[in-house]
Amino acid sequence: MKKINIVLLIVMLFAAVSASAQYTQQRPNVEYMLKIEAGYLQNVGNYGKPSIDGVAPNVRPQGYNLNAHEVAFGLNIINGVNISQDFFLGGGVGFSYCLPMLNDPTLQPSPMGQVFVDMDYRPVGDTWAPMVGARLGGSFLMNSNNYGTTMSPYVEIYTGLNWFYDHALQQMDRNYHSFYVEAGVVFQQQTVFIPIRLGWRL
Repeated sequence: MKKINIVLLIVMLFAAVSASAQYTQQRPNVEYMLKIEAGYLQNVGNYGKPSIDGVAPNVRPQGYNLNAHEVAFGLNIINGVNISQDFFLGGGVGFSYCLPMLNDPTLQPSPMGQVFVDMDYRPVGDTWAPMVGARLGGSFLMNSNNYGTTMSPYVEIYTGLNWFYDHALQQMDRNYHSFYVEAGVVFQQQTVFIPIRLGWRL
């Protein structure tokens, strides 16, 4: 009887080691990931003084005051690595098209570019999982103006929710492909925006 128990114990240990090795082989600790996201940004506050004519905002070392602009639409493309299943670290580029207030036809749109480091944490769940993250980098105005190209810090804090549409936990394989929605606070060009975005991880 003792021999049978020993044999069973050895078989179970071998099966556990084999399953663990298979899981590790299927999902390494570090994996490449691409994020694509687009959304709407609402202007909620400005810093810095507008110029005397009230049309072209002053430029300060931290950027261009977008006090005469109301909303923006943006697109981000982010490349990075997924670390230990739940943590993402990468670098991204973005484009935002900031529109002037509708009641002032003399103003022109202000396209902006962003370069940033992106990090987020999202515990993988069966289907739905929360997400928190932050971005830090630089923003620059892309259109021509009297002040030339203006640079400013780009800072963002966000939270969101992931929907894992291709999950396979039943086969000991965590698939990270997901759609997500996120919202947060962005500071760039002396202006604070509230972004709402839809994204795709692949």
